[in-house]
Formats: sequence, C-alpha cells, structure tokens
Amino acid sequence: MRAVQYHEGEFTLTDVPELPALGEGQLRIEVVACGICGSDLSMSKDPCRFVEVMDAAQYPLAQFDTDRPVVLGHEYAGLVAEIGPGVTDFAVGDRVSGLGIVTDTSTGIPKIIGYSNEYHGGYGEFVVVDSVWVRHVPEGLSLEHAALAEPLHVGELHMQRSGLTSADSALVIGCGTIGLGAIVAAKARGAHTVVASEPSPKRRELAKLMGADIVVDPTEQDPIEVWNELVAQGQGGEGILIAYECSGRAGTIDMLLRTLPPGSRIQVLAAPFGDETIIPVIGQLRRIAINFGHGPTERGYEIVLQRLADGEIDADAIITGRVGLDGVGEAIAALRNPDEHVKIMVLPKGTRDA
Repeated sequence: MRAVQYHEGEFTLTDVPELPALGEGQLRIEVVACGICGSDLSMSKDPCRFVEVMDAAQYPLAQFDTDRPVVLGHEYAGLVAEIGPGVTDFAVGDRVSGLGIVTDTSTGIPKIIGYSNEYHGGYGEFVVVDSVWVRHVPEGLSLEHAALAEPLHVGELHMQRSGLTSADSALVIGCGTIGLGAIVAAKARGAHTVVASEPSPKRRELAKLMGADIVVDPTEQDPIEVWNELVAQGQGGEGILIAYECSGRAGTIDMLLRTLPPGSRIQVLAAPFGDETIIPVIGQLRRIAINFGHGPTERGYEIVLQRLADGEIDADAIITGRVGLDGVGEAIAALRNPDEHVKIMVLPKGTRDA
C-alpha cells in the first residue's frame, strides 16, 4: 500500500505494511479525500510532546511509539473496499465518511487512525475503521466535501455542550475549520450575535461567509471591547456571552478569564500542548465558567453532514488547496502559515471525485 509515513521529522511517500485483517464490525475503505487536521500539525511539530500529553491524559486513542513511523490523517471520505464479519448496513462500493476510530484487534483498545503504528491514517490508499463510526454520504454530496464533516462537527458538538440559547451570543476566537464550524453551529442555533476574532484576512472573509455578524482583526481591535460597545448601545441581548476558544494559542484562556464580562462562559475547542498559567481565583471572582468539553451531544456528525449536503455550508470556500500523496509534506508546511490556507485536502487517488 502506498502511503505517506511520518518518522523522525520527515514525511516520505513509500510502500508501507498492509493494514491488519478486518475484525468484527470493521470496514476497509479506499480513501478518496482526507483533510489535514490541526492535530496532525501539532503532532508532527513535536511528536514526543504530543504522546506525553496523551499519556498524561490517559487517552489511549492517540498513544503510539514515536520511534516507529506512522501514517497520519483521520478526516477521511472514500469507498467501501471490504466488509468485515457482522457488518450488514454497508456494501462494497458505498460512498462513506465518518470518524476515524478503529478497535485494535490485537489489544481490544480503540485507536484514532493515524495515531497508531499499525492502523494507518488517510494519507494513504486505504484505512480500516469500525463501521459504527461510519456514515453513508448523501447523494449529490462529493466525497471531498463530505471529508469536511469531521472537523466541522467539532463546532457543532461544542455548541451543544456549551448550552447556547437564542438569548446568548457567541465570541469565536480563531477561524480555522473548527472555528468556522462553531460559527455555523451558533448561527444554526439562533445565537443573538456571533462575533468572530481572527488575524488572517482570508479566514476573516470565510467567517463572514459562514454567517458571523461581526468580524474583528484582533491585531487592530479587542473583540471583547467590541462586544462591550454593543452592550453599551443596548445591542447585547438578554443572555450571556460564550467565548469559543478555537485558536489553540498560548495565553488565550488566561486572557479570556481576565477580560470577558463577569458571568460569561469559555468553551475550549482547541488548546495548546504546552503548559498554561492561569490564576483560578480570577475566574472564581469574575464568575467565569470554563468547559473543556463536558456535556451531552446528539448526532453532531450527522447534522453537519446533512448541512453540507443541503448546501448550507460553502465547502468549496473552506477547501483552499488539494495535493496528492507526494505533496503532503509541503502542504503541512504551508498550513503552518494561516494567511495562506484553511483546509488542504489530500487526494490519494490524485483526482477529485464527482
């Protein structure tokens, strides 16, 4: 199987070992498109730190041996190539996408594809996943666009977990794919006002396209001061302000604790892998709640997949680049500059699907 291995700081297109045989309830999928995720940028920047954090969190889904190569990529869409025992709701040739989770048949431990030395990710020709996490792609929706459902649904899940109501307003910090997903979800749930904060002009333009009411360049304006001006003008609504931290920038949570209006909430969608310093009593005195992901969710992935199929999300605008397997290393380097790209799709077959 041809795939792009990451090892010792290098991405190399090569022949890799075949994936494990299918276990109960599993599918082998031929990858047509796979988005490059921000987590893959973090991992390839410092794999040892990445695994150290996963170990500290006791999170086995993304633990692997950094001395051995991996094939990254979990935002996949493709065609069912083989069906494992017990699978009844998929057939060979079905167009599918979903969450890249597979149960390691040798250990019984679930893994995220790409963050495993055995279960390769979508920067290769095939992946193996548990069918319970797989969904049929609606008729008329391209597989490339369907691959966006995975990162975009993070915004929907966290919008549900945050408890946002139509009386509340949303402040979205960082407008990469996850932030754009949060904007779409906030608008869909009737947020009173959606303010987006993003230094990249390209991403600010996309934030407007996805429905943000106010878009701020934080290098020129403080988005919280902009919000406070709205409140002073009687335009703040009856609810609270919920900040959705989607940037993962160091110091953002501390800044929000100190400057959000008292009684606000912080919903953390993206977080840095380095140590952070906050003074908890500041949050306590200002009555600021921080939610790192707790709360009920329902059908987040399916909701976003249907929004894509219904044309409610401009998928083509979010996809700012496409590469074959031989371009993965350069694409990841390009994504480290947020002014140039938002989402780059890896196309292992080398062509876009219909």
